[in-house]
Amino acid sequence: MKSNKFNFTLKLGAIVVSQALLMGHAQAATPVASGCTAGTADSLSEMFTCGSVTGSLRTLYYSTHNAYFVPGYSQDTISYGGSVKYATAEYYGLSLGVSGIFQRGIAHNDDHLITELGPNETGVGEAYLSWHYQDLRITAGDQRINIPFVGDYDWRITPILFRGIDANYGDSDNFLHATKITRYKPWGDDQFLDTTAYTDADGTTNGMWGIGGGRAVKFDNKKLNGQLWYEDYNNYSKMVYGDSFLSWSDIASQPKIGIQFIRGLSEGKALAGEVNSTSYGAQFAMNFTPVLKWSLNYDHIAANDNAYGNGALVTPYAHNTSSGPYFAQPFFTSTQDLGSGNAYSTDLNWTATDHISLGSRYSFMDLTASAGASSSNQSEYLVYGTYSFDGVLKGLSITDFAGVQTTSTSEKDFWQNRLALEYDF
Repeated sequence: MKSNKFNFTLKLGAIVVSQALLMGHAQAATPVASGCTAGTADSLSEMFTCGSVTGSLRTLYYSTHNAYFVPGYSQDTISYGGSVKYATAEYYGLSLGVSGIFQRGIAHNDDHLITELGPNETGVGEAYLSWHYQDLRITAGDQRINIPFVGDYDWRITPILFRGIDANYGDSDNFLHATKITRYKPWGDDQFLDTTAYTDADGTTNGMWGIGGGRAVKFDNKKLNGQLWYEDYNNYSKMVYGDSFLSWSDIASQPKIGIQFIRGLSEGKALAGEVNSTSYGAQFAMNFTPVLKWSLNYDHIAANDNAYGNGALVTPYAHNTSSGPYFAQPFFTSTQDLGSGNAYSTDLNWTATDHISLGSRYSFMDLTASAGASSSNQSEYLVYGTYSFDGVLKGLSITDFAGVQTTSTSEKDFWQNRLALEYDF
């Protein structure tokens, strides 16, 4: 027991030391520019001299026990790294952006390694050209993209990135959006690949394309907004996604009701398997107090005996990565990867002070991965918290996610803890 405590102390010390070194690097790289209008340039030279440097440097310590319900399989990994980005100011609406990414391990043990945190990464992350005019922005190149089931999911050392063209007209409520992706960079790689997160799928893909739009309407004391998307993943699946929310912003509790619909079918070679998936969801959210927020979430995924995952949704860039926009979701696993049936979750978030936020989540996945199998009856109990520093340490935060999953299909419980020390600038 003493040895375990000592080892953890050493690891935590390594986190602090490595992060301090990274912070020194970041502060030295922060640009100094004077006489520049925020975000815009009056000449080609100002386009570069008025640019900005941003970044996120972090250290992650992941620990699991009976990982993903494999009895006796434990993971124990600590890594550091992040990304540093330079973006020019806009000149006649044009701007350039480029980022460097890196990842390194601390005392890695191959027998207990979190896969995505293992490989050393050193390379160029983002590299794009962007044009902005009024409410229209078009970005081409290697970039972050966030649409339903396609996102940077920045929960490791380096983010998931995409190579393609992304265009948006409007704002977050009223918009038209179009995306074409040809390649993607996962967490554990510094190269852009012609494959997907389905690593067992035999074949390559030309990426995906998607179009979507959103509209918001205000009437009396209520706001109604919705969005509708069509996404086509080459040789995997095609899907329609839609959701709508009705909210009351002038009521102290700010209640909000949401519904969602997801329909997925096979596309091309169907490399992950035949897809025939239908999901419906509902959500209710409110504030108990201005700083205490609660939500209740539900999704039904219709069973289909002859389809992938008994009717589960195929999400090539979110598989084993994120539940995406599903209302009901666990944190350690992904709703769409667990089969068909009913999914439930409830979240409670408390902004205790300007520096401290705490939260908890309970999820229950009554899902079946194959026809005739018993339900997983997977429960997840999760608690998390973040402390954000101020003053000379502004930008530095420490976050911990700790939880356990239980399932009727395993006698062992799956434990996981994620400790992150992060400096954003």
